[in-house]
Amino acid sequence: MSNLLELEPIKEFIGATGEKVASYFGKENACIVYLRPDGAFYGVGLYDWLKEKKKKKNIVLTTMEDDGEGLEEEKLKKRKVLVVDNDIITGKGYKRSLEALRLRKSRLGIKDIKFAVYSDRIGLADFSVGKYAAETVWRLDIIDALDLKIMRYLIQNGRASFADIGKKVNLSAVAVSNRVEKLIKEKAFKIQGGLVIDQFYTMSAHIQVEAEPKALEKLIEVLEHSPEICRLVKMSGKQTLNVDILVRSLHHIEDFIANKIHAVPGSKRVDVTIGELPIVPKIYFPSL
Repeated sequence: MSNLLELEPIKEFIGATGEKVASYFGKENACIVYLRPDGAFYGVGLYDWLKEKKKKKNIVLTTMEDDGEGLEEEKLKKRKVLVVDNDIITGKGYKRSLEALRLRKSRLGIKDIKFAVYSDRIGLADFSVGKYAAETVWRLDIIDALDLKIMRYLIQNGRASFADIGKKVNLSAVAVSNRVEKLIKEKAFKIQGGLVIDQFYTMSAHIQVEAEPKALEKLIEVLEHSPEICRLVKMSGKQTLNVDILVRSLHHIEDFIANKIHAVPGSKRVDVTIGELPIVPKIYFPSL
């Protein structure tokens, strides 16, 4: 038996995905493609387990970079393919590797392509040990992994058709529509337009305001309807309000403080930090 199969992470990976992968391959000729470098241990470990424990003799192993570089294409011909990696964090490597294989699918006669990973942080993989704290991030009694994929596509392109989304998540247009309607009805999701931040603004500012309780409530009433506001949070403990705004110039920041914050009597202290445009989000939903 391979020494890899004695390692705890490999045991955990195979324990969670092994039988599902074996079922996916069935009696078909199959190929495991591990992504270099992080997918090597999991790919080789899974390959050894399938050969030794499941007695699958019609399986081969190869590797590639996530852009397809270094792939032994001959090994994929007329086979079911499983891509294996260590984790999915942003989804970029996942998308690049699947696209690299899909471009070869017709030419090589690849029968199917799926993805296995130890840790899936955003719910993209077909097989994984676990998802990144999904139970604490998402209300899993309301949404599931397919809902997250559908929402992601709609957030990226609110005009995407249910039929197009359905093809990407292996559902019918009607099934996608029903899921979206359910999410909207339960107020878990909203489809709306937004401004592309870098087309309208050039800088941001974080403003911390300490004020008397009555003044703080009045400030909230004024600021929550201000189009510059991208984030407004009342902090616990001290009577403090955190305000994030998007503007076009330093002059606009000065105007905002003078005309919106200082216009409300009762402010004790105002601290301002000026920054670049936010890394995330890229889309902004102002109060117009």
